[in-house]
Amino acid sequence: MCDVQQLLCDLGQTFNKFKELRRIELLKVLGQVRCCECGHRQRMLRARERAGKWPSRTLQLLTACFILMLALLICWLHLARRFNHAQTHGSGGCPPTLFYTYTDCDVYV
Repeated sequence: MCDVQQLLCDLGQTFNKFKELRRIELLKVLGQVRCCECGHRQRMLRARERAGKWPSRTLQLLTACFILMLALLICWLHLARRFNHAQTHGSGGCPPTLFYTYTDCDVYV
């Protein structure tokens, strides 16, 4: 019985040793192989990052267009006011300044 027990222990150790060697070899082989799934995951993350930037870029573009349109509107109103004042009072009615009001301007004809 002792010989059989010894034989079973030796066989168990041998199988465990080869099982561990197979596991180590498998890990080495897996370390050398490119991971297609990992690459796919990285590409998906990069695509998500790019997709996340488009709404912010669109928002920036819309904001810039709105600011430009607002500046053009202010410029147009300013020029229209100067034109109307020049038509009613003449070009030398008030000295022009950057921030001027025509309410306190006395025009003598």
